[in-house]
Amino acid sequence: MISADRNGRIALKNGRKSPCHRSQISLLTGIDIAHGSEVPLYRQIYNELKRLIDAGALTPGTLLSSPRVLANQIKCSRHTVATAYDHLVDEGTLFSEHGVGTFVAKLPADMVPDGRLRRDNDLATFSMPPLSAFGQHLTEMRARDEADPLQIVGASDSSLFPLEIWNRIHSRIWGGGKKLLGASPQKSGHLDLREAICRLVQRTRGIQCSRDQVLITSGTTQSLDLLMRVLLDPGNKLIVENPGRPKAALLARAQGLELVPVDVDAAGLDVELGIDLAFDARAALVTASHHYPTGATLSLERRMQLLSWASRTGGWIFEDDYDGELVSGRQPILPLFSLGRNNRVAYMGTFSKSIGSHLRIGYIIAHPDVVLALEAARYYIDYFPPLMPQPVLATFIEEGHLESHIRRMKKIYSERQYLTKQEIALKAAGRFELDIQSPSLFLPAWLVAAGGTLTDKDVARLARSVGIPAFDMSSLYLTTPRRQGIVLGTGRMDVKTIPEKIEFLARLLRRSGVTRDASNGPSTWVARPPLPQPSHI
Repeated sequence: MISADRNGRIALKNGRKSPCHRSQISLLTGIDIAHGSEVPLYRQIYNELKRLIDAGALTPGTLLSSPRVLANQIKCSRHTVATAYDHLVDEGTLFSEHGVGTFVAKLPADMVPDGRLRRDNDLATFSMPPLSAFGQHLTEMRARDEADPLQIVGASDSSLFPLEIWNRIHSRIWGGGKKLLGASPQKSGHLDLREAICRLVQRTRGIQCSRDQVLITSGTTQSLDLLMRVLLDPGNKLIVENPGRPKAALLARAQGLELVPVDVDAAGLDVELGIDLAFDARAALVTASHHYPTGATLSLERRMQLLSWASRTGGWIFEDDYDGELVSGRQPILPLFSLGRNNRVAYMGTFSKSIGSHLRIGYIIAHPDVVLALEAARYYIDYFPPLMPQPVLATFIEEGHLESHIRRMKKIYSERQYLTKQEIALKAAGRFELDIQSPSLFLPAWLVAAGGTLTDKDVARLARSVGIPAFDMSSLYLTTPRRQGIVLGTGRMDVKTIPEKIEFLARLLRRSGVTRDASNGPSTWVARPPLPQPSHI
């Protein structure tokens, strides 16, 4: 006879059927197959059998129709049904006995009262389990909506990138690139690109380095993540600029670091204050060439103070040089790393501003031993950076196309920002305080209107409503904001539409009850520093 063992398998005993055995199903009811569907037939049969088992229509020990019988019923080939059965057997939902047939397997002990399998795949009733502390930090409410392009104020205008030149280089390299694909991956990045970066930063940023000091990453966020993971421990103090980049602060907190926010003034990070607050800090994260979001440049005296602190304490300096080569109206400010005073500086560069964030290529320049440690860590994260764009970018740099593009874009960005300042001075005079020496891609605008009731969040929202990329300054502070203002994304504004958009914004401000302070004059922008003068120079 046939009987079911404790695992739900059915065995023959004495050649007769067990009384508990159900006869083979001759006609499988309730199965819904749609011929002509984009879903393959074998997958439809698989899904339908799973559904009937979950619903309790097919109980453990049920002997299913043979593939030939079911194929005749639903008008398909026997092989199609057999394929669906095989998949279900492989995952343990069915089991097959040679010479007997295919059966529904015994359900696990975790069943609902009516015998159906309790499955945790209902999207509507799914209850999210608690995240790790790391996950909780990274899923906190973000300061801005990354999906809204008008809230991204530091982005470059990638529509003007010479894509035709890039495509020609790509075709030239990868038209017969089988040898490159067969080469062993280089965890630090493609050798040609690392060498091209060494020559590029020597020409444009005054940095002397060798290829073994360069690690290619997928951008500044990954660069900072690697540096913090490898060089810092949970509980270490990290000095950060205030205001600053919320994403960097959130990432640091998620890794268990203790943030020490330090004020920024017209001379950049108040280094003396930072040392007073946290002499024992393990690292400092700075945008020395020009601070985001105020545009301030770290003074030479403060640079020397910071380097001296790192040398004395063994602390690290993480230098984020996100768009130093694009500063308009003046020669690029050289980074801390170019001073070459010690090996405690890890320099982070990126092509997200000069080319575009879609490229996802950045780099770290540090001591060779630091790069080796970072390389060992990134092996377990993403192994090595994507290969295909790297030799293309190397050639794009070496043939001079990148620097030519940067020179062109500096003029365009400068024109856009100058026009924005001029239009604000004409149409919204007395409402904003602007800094003449501003970065190319964004413009800090501090609120100075007297008697107004709008916050900087309100003003930023009004600016976005007329198509101006804008974000409030308050959200970029880690402590109570010292001042209110907005950051305008002038890098992506079209000169043809700037006058009209500023006019619309000025009208909205007037309608919203912002009172004009006429003491600043009708047609000039304020040419004083964007923050109070430094007290430690």
